[in-house]
Parts: sequence; C-alpha cells; structure tokens
Amino acid sequence: MRALFLCALLGGVAGVGLMGCNPNSIGRPCVNPQGSDVRGTQISDPALECPSRLCLIQPVSPTGGAVADGGVTVPRATCTATCQNNGDCEAETKSQCANGFVCAVAATAGPFCCRKVCVCRDDLQPNVNQDPVDGGVILPHACDPATWQMSGMAPTCPNVKLK
Repeated sequence: MRALFLCALLGGVAGVGLMGCNPNSIGRPCVNPQGSDVRGTQISDPALECPSRLCLIQPVSPTGGAVADGGVTVPRATCTATCQNNGDCEAETKSQCANGFVCAVAATAGPFCCRKVCVCRDDLQPNVNQDPVDGGVILPHACDPATWQMSGMAPTCPNVKLK
C-alpha cells in the first residue's frame, strides 16, 4: 500500500511538472540548415532540434532579427510553432528574444506563406505584419482574403482561404 501511494505521489508531481513546460520549446535556439546568408524570413522544416520541427530564421535588419554571438551580430534562429493567438506563444526562454513572442504571419511566400507562427516581437515588420501606429500584429495584405475577393484574382499563397 505504501509503495502504491509513493508511486502515485511521484506520478502526480511529475505530471504537474510537465504541465508547466512549453511543449514546443518556443524561443530555443535552432540551426540554419544551409548555414547560408539569410536574406529573408525562412522557416526550416524539419528542424529536429525543435519539438514542433519548425525553426524560424530572421535576417539581421534595423528592426530586429539579430542576436549577439561573441560580439558578432547573427540572424535570429529560434524554434517556433504554429499558433492561433498570443497565448500559444509562451517562450521556453527569452535569451534569444527579450520582448517575447507573438502570433503573427512570418512569411508571405513559400510553403508556410500566410500561416501564423510564433515570432519574436522585435522581428515584426511595420506595414507588413506590424501596425505602424500601435505596434500590434496585423495580417499582411497578401494574406487577407478580402484583398483577393475584391480583386477577383486567385491568392498567390495556397494557404489563403477565400470565404
């Protein structure tokens, strides 16, 4: 009986500890698989070092995308995950992004075009995925279904769903 109680207690403590962890490890450093110069936002898939298998690589720019590595500025590469709202973007660590992560569209081209992922707030781009007035997250023009419905043209991104 005593052994059963001890096992149940240990299982409960372990279960509570796991509930407090970030299952996607958002913010954990990841690797640029090509090691090449980053000229635009990239989402690497699969990124085996990330539980979500997604690594968001942001280029160095005046508005963000940079982390210091031994005094040298390098592109920011962090584990990310798909999201629906900012509550899905709680970071495992803030070592790569001091201002935290938000749920936003990171790319308007490629296989992850117009899909929301957790993005470092410092890497939002004014008039693209950041409102220039209040700094909040906005949907890029190319990802807005209303843009395509009014034009009568088909969206350039297959992830844009017309209503």
